[in-house]
Amino acid sequence: MSRAQLTAALALLLPCSFAFHATAQVSISPPSLKFLSQVVSSTSPSQTVTLSNVGHTTLTVSSVAASGGYSVANHCASVQAGSSCTIDVSFISGLIGTTAGVLTIADSDPSSPQMVDLSGIAVSPLTMSPSSLNFGKVAIGTKSQSKTVTITSNGAAIAIATIAASGDYIQSNNCPATLSAGQSCTISASFAPTSSGTVTGALSVTSTASGFGFAAGLTGTGTGTVVSQVSIRPKTLSFGSIGALDFTKRSKTITLANVSSTTSVTIQSVSVTSPRSSGTDDYQIASNRCQGMLAPGAECQISISLGASQFFPIRSSGTVTIVDSDTTSPQTVGLSATMLPEVSIRPASLTFAPQPVGTTSASQIVTLTNNFDDSGISLLPLSVSGDFIVDGTAGSTPCGLSPGLNPGQSCTLGVSFAPNHTGTINGEVSFTLYPECDPELVIIQHEPCPAAQTIVLTGTGQS
Repeated sequence: MSRAQLTAALALLLPCSFAFHATAQVSISPPSLKFLSQVVSSTSPSQTVTLSNVGHTTLTVSSVAASGGYSVANHCASVQAGSSCTIDVSFISGLIGTTAGVLTIADSDPSSPQMVDLSGIAVSPLTMSPSSLNFGKVAIGTKSQSKTVTITSNGAAIAIATIAASGDYIQSNNCPATLSAGQSCTISASFAPTSSGTVTGALSVTSTASGFGFAAGLTGTGTGTVVSQVSIRPKTLSFGSIGALDFTKRSKTITLANVSSTTSVTIQSVSVTSPRSSGTDDYQIASNRCQGMLAPGAECQISISLGASQFFPIRSSGTVTIVDSDTTSPQTVGLSATMLPEVSIRPASLTFAPQPVGTTSASQIVTLTNNFDDSGISLLPLSVSGDFIVDGTAGSTPCGLSPGLNPGQSCTLGVSFAPNHTGTINGEVSFTLYPECDPELVIIQHEPCPAAQTIVLTGTGQS
């Protein structure tokens, strides 16, 4: 018989004024930990959780584990009555953004497991604000007013290797060779269109020392009439949404055509402006057949590849620039991609109607979808906090209590509410991804892993 069923049975036997309440002998302080923002892939100073035995018998701690990008140093084993022990928790940021996790403590108390919510924020080593500039309509042959982008070093000092603007854009800056921690500088950009229509570009900053590169998207529209013998299709390349930690290389093709029937075009260079992730350009030229002379009526192809990594940004903007003998040179093609969460959860939160204490609500169904390209992704451990119950057999395609997902696969979980006291009760279901978040890599080798995936739960217990 489950704890919820036992409580319900006792409630029928006892008057309301003598409701049964188990007295916990464990006190956890604090109930949650929040880590300050830190640079991605670094490890935070540890924070301490204190477990106190407020009962009259010895408490045995059988396991302590943290999900998501967190590691623990556990000093708890056997805790005498009236004594306490400590658990040190560190945040190992793996992906840019907010990382949620749960510290789960299993012990001999009836209230086991005890859970502590964990949260931390990982930021890029360098930020560019704003992340994009739109210059609006500008006449061909003129130059727009300048707009500025501020870059800031969020961690250690960053040696700036290059600052460049692609396409029909011009930049100037007051940035030093090395940007100290917390220091900012300004880049001014302007738009000087050489062709009509939308022109995309990128303002890029590279740093050899950090292994990272950064880019802000640039957009403007040239107005007026210009005669060109060059046609490019498509004008932009979108690689769509990419799964996190997806190392699959994707390629897309640009076609450049000489639409003149009498005059050849000389192609001088083809280059890519790209942010860098883990020391590698996000966008690269996979193959280039556009070199030298392009005869009248002929066309050639350029293949652009995208290789994502665990530090792939939420949005990645780049530009292909083609310099040739045409009057509209250089021609540009904008590049873009976005990163999906490791696992999509629909819905991401559940709210339960008021439920009498000692009873269990009907299940609400949650659908999990794997956005990884790898097979055998496992969501472990599955833990639940608050007065909520997870049913791995519910829904049309049950996940089970140890969900394993293949590429693109979805499965369902049922979540029900079994309040043990009156008032608002919050909780969450938390998953950690394996093998990407193997305990040995996190705890021993201090490797980053993806953020825990969570479903936020809320309910109200009624008397």
